[in-house]
Amino acid sequence: MTGACCRSGWDVPVEPDVETRLDAAVAAGTLGVRAPWSRPLRGLPHQARVVLRVSAAGECVFHEKGEPRLCAVHRLLGPDALPSACRQFPRVATLTPLGVSVTLSHYCPTAAGLLFRDGVPLAVVTDAPAFPTSWPYEGLDARCALPPFARPGVLMTWASHERFEQHALATLAREELSPESALANLAATADLLRAWTVADGLFDDFAAVVLGARRVPPDEPEAPLEVALADWDVVAACVPSAPARPRSPRCDVEAMGVGKTSALVHEGWNRLQRPVRRWLAARAFASWLPLQGDGVRTTVVGLRVALGVLRAEAARGCAKGAGTELDGAVLKGAVRRADLLLHHLIDVEAFARDLSRCEA
Repeated sequence: MTGACCRSGWDVPVEPDVETRLDAAVAAGTLGVRAPWSRPLRGLPHQARVVLRVSAAGECVFHEKGEPRLCAVHRLLGPDALPSACRQFPRVATLTPLGVSVTLSHYCPTAAGLLFRDGVPLAVVTDAPAFPTSWPYEGLDARCALPPFARPGVLMTWASHERFEQHALATLAREELSPESALANLAATADLLRAWTVADGLFDDFAAVVLGARRVPPDEPEAPLEVALADWDVVAACVPSAPARPRSPRCDVEAMGVGKTSALVHEGWNRLQRPVRRWLAARAFASWLPLQGDGVRTTVVGLRVALGVLRAEAARGCAKGAGTELDGAVLKGAVRRADLLLHHLIDVEAFARDLSRCEA
């Protein structure tokens, strides 16, 4: 209901059956929108021929003007009348032989706000009421695929993949660990998993022992801000269209001064470790990276790079705020920008290939 997706300016493909229904509703005056409500575009998925038209300000024509500002299609015709992309947002789904796993894109302000709730433990919820099993989930469909790699040439099983995912969430839920220390813990575990050989017996049994051990990693300091900015550059290079690439946070950080900006981020970063770890957990769950990368090391490196992107965006927020120290509001904005880049702008397969070089 915040309308962030309606104001994103994205090209939203409209499937042929949805196009027919919206054509009829617009012609009947049901939606209060005049034709043309769409524009043709080539190369769209699902046999779509058109995308939703947006205004000069980048707003979808169906985004209502009154208060509250809602989607006219959703409000008047129901979610079944929406294009698939609108129905799915902000869900990010992965379909495997184990079932459907759903995480959220925190580019959605409502989803981003959930990271800051108090008194709610970090946990995977099965059959959540807001995510009915009857919903037509779309995403990365690996139901007929082989399970992820432990390392190049060595497959895990789906059961051990799920166990590693659960281990990652449990590690990121540990209040005594900083985000950096939690990722150092996961990196050590990943290296143990990928060291499996036939002499170690069944992989599932080996993984159960490795993942069942509780490790106390050394305290891992924050990486220098320059490292975070370099991580942002690595991810931004995977945006397939240069005009769609966001402006680098480096410009704002260097204008403020790297040292001064780093100090502004540091104090708040220590106080806001819980929402940061929750955000990392949301990226670790239902992630496409294990299925597109070449091993568990790639999965953990992906989380570390994502953390760098978040710190770079937090630094942008502090610098653009005329020297504002990192607080919850600035971090929420950074989370939204980070997920816009990581979920919506990059070519995720190209990103996975790039990160998989760490497996060598």
